Amino acid sequence: MKKLVLLALLTFSFCSGFAQDFSFDELVKLRSYTYPSFETYVHDKGYKLAHLEYNERCTVFRSGKNVISYCHYYDDGYSYHNHVAIKFETSSKEEYERIKQQVVAGMEYYKTKLRRFSSQHYLEHIYVNDNISVHLYDISYRDDSRPYYEIEIYSVYAHR
Repeated sequence: MKKLVLLALLTFSFCSGFAQDFSFDELVKLRSYTYPSFETYVHDKGYKLAHLEYNERCTVFRSGKNVISYCHYYDDGYSYHNHVAIKFETSSKEEYERIKQQVVAGMEYYKTKLRRFSSQHYLEHIYVNDNISVHLYDISYRDDSRPYYEIEIYSVYAHR
């Protein structure tokens, strides 16, 4: 029995150093968090502060090959609202597809865009409901054979 308890404790301490996966529902819920609550939540998931993106007003957290960002937008066009967007980026196709299935199951399809640039192309799928717009990106670069995936969750009122 003592060996089993010791094994469980060792397993927990070994696994707790790695980032845990996010579900789509968690990502949506994180939009409503204040920044300190968001920071605590992602730290508890194993993510560490990576850097700030001043132009996009985002705080970026990283764990291994996964990145999650808390972005703050001010819509000064029509609605004069502050918006929080959550970005989750990964190089894992399995992780991306898992979250994409959750999005597709619960939201209405809006449109798909294909964009090509000299060094990059991406496919963007957009889903909406009454409150949010979700943009799913499958991105590849000319010099890199491995694609990159990004999921962004916005307010439907944000003008992006």
